[in-house]
Amino acid sequence: MSIRTVTIGLALLAPLACGDDDADATTEATNADASAPSTSADASTTGDPSTESSGESDTGDDDVWSLPYCASVSDDKPVNGWLPVWQADEEAMLELVNEVRATPTTCGANGTLPAAPPLTMADALRCAARRHSVDMSTRDYFDHISPEGEGPGDRVAKTGYSFAVVGENIAGGLTLDNPEAALAGLLGSDDHCAILMGAEFTEFGAGHFEGDGSFTHYWTQSFARPN
Repeated sequence: MSIRTVTIGLALLAPLACGDDDADATTEATNADASAPSTSADASTTGDPSTESSGESDTGDDDVWSLPYCASVSDDKPVNGWLPVWQADEEAMLELVNEVRATPTTCGANGTLPAAPPLTMADALRCAARRHSVDMSTRDYFDHISPEGEGPGDRVAKTGYSFAVVGENIAGGLTLDNPEAALAGLLGSDDHCAILMGAEFTEFGAGHFEGDGSFTHYWTQSFARPN
């Protein structure tokens, strides 16, 4: 089923977590049905040799918005900037995620996961998330991997952020015009929920974009722990 036929509903993809351990795995895309939410059953982990960290601690936040890669999605980008409502949605998403992480949470087949420390917003991860949400909408695809083969680790690395582990959730749908709806959809999926509760992550970035793609509202959540 082509995602181009979707006008309503929720689309989710199996969350993707990347380390620097060179392990091999694949992700499995799932298209949304207009009548019901759709999720993929498997989470994936993969090594990312092209974005292995140098071992230095660097979150890339000092001047991330001045980088050409991030300037186009900065709050004050040329012409009209990143809309204030999207900015507010991203901040609210962090608060909501941390509320979930504050208590043990049942993630379906993954069982009840213990409470995890709160995440902090990292501009570099926010840039990576925004870039991916825009790209999926603009080029009308829904996947962790871009048509050129760029994955979550590649996007985060382009911001200058050196990571030990990175993960990503994506969601899209006409009705996902607010962070509460997007988060509810993610929590309804066992593996997306597990990524949200991951104690291995310490930093976070969100990107909400409304555009002309088939799903209208696109959300990307980036999770990471810096080296």
